[in-house]
Amino acid sequence: MDTLFLDAPFTGKVELCTETITYLKTHNITCIGLYASVQFVNNLDTIKSQLAKLNITIISSKADRTHVTSQLLGCDSELNALNLSSSEFNQIQSFLYIGDGRFHPYALVYAQKDLIATDVKPIICNDPISKKHTLTDINIIKSILRKYRASLMKFLVAKTIGVIVTIKPGQEHLKASYRLETKFPDKKFYFFLDDVVSFNQLENFPFIDVWVNTSCPRVGLDDQEKFTKGAINLNDAFMVREVLSKESVLMKI
Repeated sequence: MDTLFLDAPFTGKVELCTETITYLKTHNITCIGLYASVQFVNNLDTIKSQLAKLNITIISSKADRTHVTSQLLGCDSELNALNLSSSEFNQIQSFLYIGDGRFHPYALVYAQKDLIATDVKPIICNDPISKKHTLTDINIIKSILRKYRASLMKFLVAKTIGVIVTIKPGQEHLKASYRLETKFPDKKFYFFLDDVVSFNQLENFPFIDVWVNTSCPRVGLDDQEKFTKGAINLNDAFMVREVLSKESVLMKI
């Protein structure tokens, strides 16, 4: 069956609330990394005008798998997925996220987990619907990162690995996951295919020591507590020793 996906833009006014403007002024922010969810990304003109009046430079990018500049996907939880150059990232003092909910701005937090603490940028969240201002930083996901680090360590010594593969378009990475067998010949891999990640079914396979998630990377992060044996994402599995050796926020928490 053919499927047609359409954007559903917010039709209300999209602007910075008073609290966000005050925060930008009092913290002497002069350079912002601007991103928004799909509902708001095509209606940022007022935001940009307000930032210009505050003499704030705007830096943005077209992230992987997005349609337009400044659009943010919740699964873009790796910094290189934003396609920012090193010089652009270094200029940014804070990220400014325009949208509601926490799923999307948390992606900007996860994207910085491999940086050292002094390099991590806070995220200013401005919700055009509720007209509320909130802040998000690495501290809000500390407990998740602790569990994730433990899962990385567990993967290193595990002998039996369960690899979760979904058949959803854009999230199916079966061929890539087969390379794990070459990378880690001392481990036994079992591949589980489904259209969704069925957490309630994982306990039916008690012989699995740890899981590798190959679908949306947020499953391997946000849903750590649902994996009783622990889980890591596919990209980190390939570079597990490098990740564990980094002097990063992840390894300092």
